Amino acid sequence: MSYLDIKEKMNEFNLDIRIDESVSAQEVIRRFEENNSFIIDNDYKDFLYSYGECWIQEENVLFPVLEDNLLANNGNLRLGYFYGLNNNDANLIKLTRDLSEQMPDWIIPIADADGGDQICLGVKGDHVGRVYLWDHELTDGVKDTFLISNSFSDFIQSLFAGEIVDDEDDGILYIELDDDLLKS
Repeated sequence: MSYLDIKEKMNEFNLDIRIDESVSAQEVIRRFEENNSFIIDNDYKDFLYSYGECWIQEENVLFPVLEDNLLANNGNLRLGYFYGLNNNDANLIKLTRDLSEQMPDWIIPIADADGGDQICLGVKGDHVGRVYLWDHELTDGVKDTFLISNSFSDFIQSLFAGEIVDDEDDGILYIELDDDLLKS
C-alpha cells in the first residue's frame, strides 16, 4: 500500500485537521528521530505532514486488533484523535516525553484511544512501522502493548465508523437506591 491509499481512505471521513503552519514538520521530525535514535515509518510521517493533529468527525471510529486484549469490544477498539506537532497537549513529541517513563522506548504515541490508552507506532528494532495499543493501566513494558496492525497504512485502511456493541449481559436491569442510604 502507498500513501495515496491512506489519503483515499481518509477522504472517506469528515476530518477536523489542525496543522501549525509556522512549524517545519519535516525538520522537527528529523530532529525528533535523530535525538531519540529511532526510525519513524515514512507513511506515518507523510500522514503527519498532511493531517497533523486531526479528528475524524464520525462517531465511533473503530479499528480491529490483531492481538486479543480485554479492552477490545467484539475485536474492535475506538479511535479518539491523532496527535500532531501543534504547541498544545496533543503534541506528539511532548506526549512521547511525558509518557517516556511509563511506556516502552520502542513505541511512540500517535493517537488517543478510549480511557487514556494510546495508539502507538513502533520505532525501534522489529517493531518499526507496526501499530500497537498501549494499555496505560498495565505496568509490564511488553505485556501492556497489543499489536493492532503490521503497518501504519494497514491501520488506516482498517478504520471504520460503527457501533460499539455491548454483548455482556450482567443481568441488571436497573439499580434503585433508597433515600435513607444516601443520607449520612
